[in-house]
Amino acid sequence: MKRIKKIIVGFFILLAISLSVKVSTYANNDKMVYLGGENIGIKLNTGVTVMGKYEVDTINGKFSPWKESNIEVGDVIISINNLKISDNNSLLNILSNVEEEVVSVELLRNNQKIRTDIFVCKTIQNQKSLGLYIKDKILGVGTLTFVDVKSNRFASLGHGIYQNNKLFDSKSGLILGSNVDEVIKAVPGDAGEIRSTINNKVLGYITNNKNTGLYGKGIKKNNRDLIEIADINEVKLGKAQIVTTLTNNQKEKYDIEIIELQDQSSVDIKGIKIRITDPKLLNITGGIVQGMSGSPIIQDGKLVGAVSHVIVDNPTVGYGIYAKWMLKDANI
Repeated sequence: MKRIKKIIVGFFILLAISLSVKVSTYANNDKMVYLGGENIGIKLNTGVTVMGKYEVDTINGKFSPWKESNIEVGDVIISINNLKISDNNSLLNILSNVEEEVVSVELLRNNQKIRTDIFVCKTIQNQKSLGLYIKDKILGVGTLTFVDVKSNRFASLGHGIYQNNKLFDSKSGLILGSNVDEVIKAVPGDAGEIRSTINNKVLGYITNNKNTGLYGKGIKKNNRDLIEIADINEVKLGKAQIVTTLTNNQKEKYDIEIIELQDQSSVDIKGIKIRITDPKLLNITGGIVQGMSGSPIIQDGKLVGAVSHVIVDNPTVGYGIYAKWMLKDANI
């Protein structure tokens, strides 16, 4: 029998849900946070990023306007002919008014600015084109993990957002309202997903994308429960719970088991190994699916971590990050 290679996946789409946990309120305890729970939409600004290249259909045949230029996938377009580019629309507007056949483009690559020239050609539809696939944002859905009591800073996701296999360097974005539409069940070798619809209600502002998650400010406390963040040495093997929203946008707690712990002295996103044991959750999701990253892990009335990864060939098992590391990276 052919051996199936173990694949561990971290998900961009996250889901971390609030649980009504009875805890004591300590006004001066710096480790007390408001437990998250809302499904959230994520809009992360990327700048106008080159995602690919294509040959343009012109009246004279196919043409590659980028062929002689120094433009690579992953470059961010800063300006054209010294005119600032802020988003896709500004690029298209500037390009539509260009008279030259060749324009000067300023790019950002690995934090260094580069200048190059590129041809501007006309498509068969008489539109101007650089032959570049571009995007100016990343959209996804997920959930808030916790909100700081004093500063209203928030933490979410449990792992960072990557682009072209690199942690995407973004300090700008929005947290938006989101509602769960359906759950696609996971099976071994094929991760399922939680599908949600994003609305335009702004809940908060993203200020950092780190390898441990998305962080920002502005989230209101509303009626969230207070919960204490556990130290790493307080987490133990055995029974615990995760909280997530699946059907009818109802927050529910589900039983899990912590089956392995890493004794970490520095930040790492896989410190807690978990197994889903709740029959109801297994029936709905088959285990951990895309959309559950960031789900709070609660043990003995404390927030100990958040779901960060799933093992794809066995979706009942996955990993979590210690909540203490997220508290640290939230700059609280």
